Amino acid sequence: MIEAVVLNPGDNIGVALVYLKSGASVKIYGQEIRVKITGPVPYQHKFSIIPINAGKEIIKDGVVIGKATQDIEQGQHVHTHNMIGLRLKGKK
Repeated sequence: MIEAVVLNPGDNIGVALVYLKSGASVKIYGQEIRVKITGPVPYQHKFSIIPINAGKEIIKDGVVIGKATQDIEQGQHVHTHNMIGLRLKGKK
């Protein structure tokens, strides 16, 4: 079963393809890395595959989608509680 993917080699987040439990060791599809999940990650949500410092860009599918509002540990759920989205900035 494929549990998670990274959409682009330049990404710093992965996408959960199943619900990921805290403490799970997840193999990233098509890569040689495993990430230990630090808290639950819902289906289709993002998680960090490397540590991301506050203020650094969140990159998904090769596109900057936001910035970290706090330090994010490897394996931590990435969502509105620790990032600000930039995709729709300036659009109404």
